[in-house]
Amino acid sequence: MKNIAVNDSLVLQPGQVISVTSDAGQLMRIDCGRVWVTIEGDSDDHWLFGGDSLLLASARHVVIEADKVFSRIDFLPSPQPGDRQSMQVASSEGGRLATANFAVE
Repeated sequence: MKNIAVNDSLVLQPGQVISVTSDAGQLMRIDCGRVWVTIEGDSDDHWLFGGDSLLLASARHVVIEADKVFSRIDFLPSPQPGDRQSMQVASSEGGRLATANFAVE
């Protein structure tokens, strides 16, 4: 299992699977490609596409698999209280949801 730090990036080849964890909460952003993500303690799996993001809690086991294309994933600092973010997420059924703007409180 790889320990991910803020500002790390992963490049996955088609079909490649990686198991990660982090000591701190982070925002996982898909730079390009399509990945399947399952998170320890989360009953839903997630399909994420280029431009999508997902908040990851600290100390959770996360399994990421690249679909049939090259994928790059960036790990960014978690939004802080008062930050305004724009994030696009995917449903567990693989459908894309609209971009949402939110403030972290």
